[in-house]
Amino acid sequence: MTGLNLPPIEDLDVDDLASLPKEYRYELHDGSLVVMTPSTYWHKVMARRLMFLLAGAGHEVLQDTGIRGERPRDSRLPDLGVIDSLPPDVADYSNLPGSAFQVVIEIVSESTPNGEYAEKARWYAERGIPEYWIADRTPERSHDDAIVHLHRLTLTGGEPAYARDRTVRLSELEAEYREKGA
Repeated sequence: MTGLNLPPIEDLDVDDLASLPKEYRYELHDGSLVVMTPSTYWHKVMARRLMFLLAGAGHEVLQDTGIRGERPRDSRLPDLGVIDSLPPDVADYSNLPGSAFQVVIEIVSESTPNGEYAEKARWYAERGIPEYWIADRTPERSHDDAIVHLHRLTLTGGEPAYARDRTVRLSELEAEYREKGA
């Protein structure tokens, strides 16, 4: 690996992520730089299937869409994001506010099996994103299917949180969308 020229860590913010080497994916967690591990083949295939499903239903869905936190040193990079409304001059943005999203989707990584269910869910809920989907391995660890947990934003004790709406296999979700003609 060649040297990585970073700004001083205390000065690193969301806008600096676009200038980092492109072969990696990055997030900022309260100012701490997180280099994302490469995804597995299963992860990539599930992301592609979900992207085609949502795009086929007429949604503007993008991979690795950065979401900006309230602070300039906080961002997350969901696997997929369904864009609801874009800010002006969107071509100049690498990270959008949570208000731009209708749905964010995380596919569970082997290296962080609980992050999607707890920390990321909390973070996305705090940004007011209406839906959060988590795609995970099936109990039999199928190579060609996933379990998708669909969550809707609610208020629990006055705090934003996600409540599970339903759980369905990705293959069944695809069949539902085909039946709807979406």
